[in-house]
Amino acid sequence: MKIYKKILIFITVITFLFIINVNLNAQNDTFSTVDEHNNLRFGNEYIVIVVNQNDNAMGRFAVETTGGAPLREDDMNKPLIYGRPNPWTSYTTLWLNDEKYVFGGQTQRRAGKDAKYGEVIQEPTLEDGQIVTKTQFDNIVVEQILSIVRSSTTGLADTAQIKYRIINEGDEEEKVGLRLMIDTMLGENDGAPFRLGEDTISTDTLYYDKQLETFWQAFDSISNPQVTSQGTLIGPNVTTPDRVYFSDWGSLADGVWDFDFNPGEEFIRRGEFEIDSAMAMYWVPEILEAGESKTIISNYGLGGITIVPGILSLGVTSPAEVTFNENKRSFPVVAYLENTSEIEAENVRANIELPDGFEANNTSRELGDMEAGSISQINWNVRPKDYGEIPEDMTYRVIVEADNTDSNEVERLVEFLGPPILEADISLMEEVEAVDGKLDPNPFKVQANISNVGETALYGVEAELILAPGLDAAASEKLTKHLGILDSDESLNVNWLIQALRVDGTLPFAVKVSGINEYEKTIVEEIELPELSPLIYLRENPGQRDQNYFSVDIVAANIGEAETMDFDFAFDSESLILSHVSRGDFFIGQNNLLPFNRPERVEAGKLRFEQELPYDHFNGVIATVHFRKRSDSIGNIEIENLSLVNADNNEIEIMLRNIIEEEE
Repeated sequence: MKIYKKILIFITVITFLFIINVNLNAQNDTFSTVDEHNNLRFGNEYIVIVVNQNDNAMGRFAVETTGGAPLREDDMNKPLIYGRPNPWTSYTTLWLNDEKYVFGGQTQRRAGKDAKYGEVIQEPTLEDGQIVTKTQFDNIVVEQILSIVRSSTTGLADTAQIKYRIINEGDEEEKVGLRLMIDTMLGENDGAPFRLGEDTISTDTLYYDKQLETFWQAFDSISNPQVTSQGTLIGPNVTTPDRVYFSDWGSLADGVWDFDFNPGEEFIRRGEFEIDSAMAMYWVPEILEAGESKTIISNYGLGGITIVPGILSLGVTSPAEVTFNENKRSFPVVAYLENTSEIEAENVRANIELPDGFEANNTSRELGDMEAGSISQINWNVRPKDYGEIPEDMTYRVIVEADNTDSNEVERLVEFLGPPILEADISLMEEVEAVDGKLDPNPFKVQANISNVGETALYGVEAELILAPGLDAAASEKLTKHLGILDSDESLNVNWLIQALRVDGTLPFAVKVSGINEYEKTIVEEIELPELSPLIYLRENPGQRDQNYFSVDIVAANIGEAETMDFDFAFDSESLILSHVSRGDFFIGQNNLLPFNRPERVEAGKLRFEQELPYDHFNGVIATVHFRKRSDSIGNIEIENLSLVNADNNEIEIMLRNIIEEEE
């Protein structure tokens, strides 16, 4: 049972006993703290996100107002998602290959009591203005990321962004879906109806994605609402769910994925006798390939309604900012009308007045008679007549009239912004040089500076570095980076550690930037790596320890095209006594030794090497020549008469570096 839920709401908490000092951020006026019930709290002047840190139901969250709406004085410290003293009634379900799991820590309470759970691998942690919790389900890692963002209707930072990033860390595809169940509450009202478009929802109701409006709202009164909440379903900053259910909390709490749904049944809590509304959003299972990730975002917080009191109280809402694109061709205007008188309002009419350049179907609406205390709602979808001629903003007016009451009207401003426009500059973060026939450093750092020069933010941003053949990510490096939100006029630097595999010169690099709602842009640039020429050089063997002996490695670099190699190895026989010659790693395969011709001593101080080279070997030690020293001086050691021939019997031009003793 939902024990004490109603009782606790009436307890006025005047002062929180903090076990960690409040941490105020002067720049964006946010605070973070842990309260007396071990909840991690992150908030601002409008709302606070509350996350359960206890073992019981760890990771579950609630949302409350702090100061609430700026123009209201009676919506402070009110719950929007129930969660006192600890959040537990709202929870998230992962559908994984026909099995259903609950995110976060286990609980013995009603909501998810008998469900399957994964392993919490990161307890709730505040990171860069986000509360992050991670749970692992076999090869799937799910990150819950909670932050505060601007509302689409108020334009203020009074909305909780609820983000889930699902990552397949296994080697095989997985089929995953997600359900987000929210136990809504408006102050002391646990059963306020939901309002979606022109629908007032107070019974079990299902909407599919094509039936959804941009947002739903909930309030108890339009003339004097205690709290107005809003959930955003469609928009550039959210992932539209495939299905949305409005139902009673008890049924949704008992059913981890499927639940007892009875269309038309009132929101009476299952097994009890109280009104208790809740809602659940479903993103149906889809294939997630190995190494891939998927981001799901939903927004819930305060709703912005412009209200003018009167006998016919009128409230109007619409997005504060609108961006048109191929998928978004209009924006909603919703008018709420409440008859606050004690008499029936006769022949009620509503009309929307639009400026030149905009239109809507049925701008005049006949509502008929309205009973005393009743609320009606009207929805218009407003669109520009010419998408090529959109002003910076517009103001519309909604007017309501009745035969036996005074009229009322509301004006509201809408701003129009362009879409996100991304640019990127890709560069090397360090100078890469050719040293001994190899790139140094290798791996090396590549940076992409990604800028949003558009007028709106891009949400759920991921940047993937696409590499040309011969380039690969260094060990433990991931080519896809999760960036979160990229605001207008914001730039982010993204770094990768890249390894070159026998490539040089001018190479194309591409960065594919993607966001939610199928936003994608690929930016291609070129990076110059130094040329790697064929090289044979001599070096003192680094493993030599005895000062009476001296060993020389004959090292090859970038000779993959050569089939044969002949040369004379000359040394000062008065300074060095030849001991023996050992094969180098150039002639060692994965599990076997490759053919290696021992050099012939042609005269004192000279060896003749004649080798057929193994296929597809580019770099390595050809041989190590070991000497015993006659004196402290080693003299000159040189390769002479060097010849490399390719498959076409053509000589390969090659650089040569010998050991020449400096004269004192």
